[in-house]
Amino acid sequence: MGYVAFILFKDTSDFSLEYQDRHQRLITKVPDSVEFAGEKVHFKTIDSYQHFYRELTLNTKNNSSTRLLMRDAAIWLPQIEYIVRKYKLPKDIQYIAMAESRFQQDESKKGAVGFWQFKVATAKEMKLRVDDEVDQRLDPILSTHAACRFFRQNYKIFKSWTLAAAAYNRGTSGLLRDMKRQRAHSYYDLALNLETERYLYKIISMKDLFENPKKYKLKRYFVRRPVYNYITTDKSIADLAVFAKQHDISEKRLKEMNPWLIGNSLTLLKPSEKYRIAIGTK
Repeated sequence: MGYVAFILFKDTSDFSLEYQDRHQRLITKVPDSVEFAGEKVHFKTIDSYQHFYRELTLNTKNNSSTRLLMRDAAIWLPQIEYIVRKYKLPKDIQYIAMAESRFQQDESKKGAVGFWQFKVATAKEMKLRVDDEVDQRLDPILSTHAACRFFRQNYKIFKSWTLAAAAYNRGTSGLLRDMKRQRAHSYYDLALNLETERYLYKIISMKDLFENPKKYKLKRYFVRRPVYNYITTDKSIADLAVFAKQHDISEKRLKEMNPWLIGNSLTLLKPSEKYRIAIGTK
């Protein structure tokens, strides 16, 4: 198989409402050499191309939301990539966070939360605290560590990064059942639910947008997250409002800097527990 041509829309360097829905007008080709985590991505059917094209269309049609995505990616991907490499995982794992949440902390209809869209059960399995006071799914750094633990664990099961990524969407046990029932051992040979079938192509579309922005007439932003001052506490905090006042900030500001603090107090569950809390900018 050679190349398949896709008609996209053209960008203008200065945003204008008249270009909002038609800012790309170029023909691009998707080569067979597309890879995810060092594994070749196959386009065996017209559906696979359509899944990839659909994601690119969604992300190049709405210019303002894509620019926001690219800005947030510039802030968060370097930090996520650093943690991913620390776990000796392929760099492309970072794009799963981009595909999952677009770096928004919103809760999904299925109850998944944070950059990595963890559900409560999976979050706890990956050693994140989730209760009435703390939801570490909302901590971008700690949740990235948890996601890396998940992928490292699932790669040992599936021996494939593509399948490990699919398991992140489908669930490990669900994907194993599908493979056993269908007697298939490749993502591309499995009949999966539509969301999981599209999942890999959603990830690689994010990778292509970020790594090749000029192809889509987009800009790579260079934005840094504010540098915070932190303190580490090894004691429970009975009232976060009082704690915030002691550090000359409001409780609202405290929770903006530490979105994982969802209650009005912070109770340590173990004597050895410690929490790193941002209390202001440098």
